[in-house]
Amino acid sequence: MAGESIPNDSIVVIDSSVLFAMGGPSNEKYQAFERHVQHQHLTVRVPQQVAEELGESPDAYVYQRDRLKAAQDAGWLEPGQIDFTLSGVSTVVDKTRRRMGALSADDVTEDDIEKTDTILAGLAYQYTVQNDTHVAVLVSDSIAEQAIADALAAAGVEDRATVVEGRRLLQSLVD
Repeated sequence: MAGESIPNDSIVVIDSSVLFAMGGPSNEKYQAFERHVQHQHLTVRVPQQVAEELGESPDAYVYQRDRLKAAQDAGWLEPGQIDFTLSGVSTVVDKTRRRMGALSADDVTEDDIEKTDTILAGLAYQYTVQNDTHVAVLVSDSIAEQAIADALAAAGVEDRATVVEGRRLLQSLVD
């Protein structure tokens, strides 16, 4: 389930750290990713919570908001709203949080775990059960990558979901 192959017509759930790693519209990684999305007919979603946080961020983070807005204006990035009323979503989010805690160093508690990482897993599960399509999750954290892959496998959707190290994918698109 982990890997860099994303089938055509997939839904891609992207972590903000990957979005930021690609830089802005003038950056070659951004441009390569945009071409990849268009060529592969991918639908890219960022968790609504991230979009909202960036919209309310201090002025020091204006460049991050600009990247998000540029991708939205280009038509290849949309906010993704998690639906906790959908059966199984909460379970996947909880399993991801627990798995991240188990994989993390002893000094990391469940309260310290990045909530957005667990939401990525929930959105991926949601999209696999709501749509007849493959879902890829782009992350930049190896613990999140493993935890999300494990939680999606435990939920029985590993045949329709891929977890990808996003920075490696971006680099492969420009190499």
